[in-house]
Amino acid sequence: MSEQFRTLAEYTVDMEEPVKTDRSVIGNKLDQIAKEFNSQDHTPEVLSQTFQAIWQARGELVGSTYEVAACTYTQEKIAELEANGKRIGYLPPELATQKTRHILGGIAPEMQSHSVKENNSVTNDENYDGWFDYEIAVVAPYPDTTEKKLKEDVKKDDRRLLTLNEYIAASLDNKLFTGHYLDEYRPNEFSTRVRLASRNDGRIVNAYFNRDGDLIVHWALLADYHYPRLGGRSSGVNKA
Repeated sequence: MSEQFRTLAEYTVDMEEPVKTDRSVIGNKLDQIAKEFNSQDHTPEVLSQTFQAIWQARGELVGSTYEVAACTYTQEKIAELEANGKRIGYLPPELATQKTRHILGGIAPEMQSHSVKENNSVTNDENYDGWFDYEIAVVAPYPDTTEKKLKEDVKKDDRRLLTLNEYIAASLDNKLFTGHYLDEYRPNEFSTRVRLASRNDGRIVNAYFNRDGDLIVHWALLADYHYPRLGGRSSGVNKA
């Protein structure tokens, strides 16, 4: 049928067909957001605007909309954290639980891990959401610690361990802002993995990323096991 004889009804059908998300378009959008963020002073307003844009773009990948609350960190706290090698991130409440972690898997399907599949078996000790901060060094802090020592050191620093959901969000952000995942495995270089505030079969999980974005989550470590490549990731307890 020639274009000039198509009916209004036929055009309406076309318009109602779902539009497939072009991941390359979203990727370019996120890259531009990151570029602008990296060139700006990081005020609470800039953080709020940036992460609203980031989660709006990520939401488009899974057909969802996420609202980002106003940043809870003061200008002084932001400056202090960044001066000490930390970055602020945001995790929407809708993506903070074991039950909804598979949506993060849909946002970044390259992760592949069982822990980001529907009906996964990795629980969180608590479901933290909203604004949080984390250490940005690719090599993990708190190295060579047992489970007990890690918890003691984190508590002494007035911090808490990240959940797996937060760790995923932080790693995706770090990749966006720096080109590297947290604890990114680098052949022939020193790379790390981290214990987190999430469990499988009662055991705390440990995790790291491959360069291609594959998320590796294990839970076979004994509580008293420690070595230099094993650490933890944390967030401040007092956020404001």
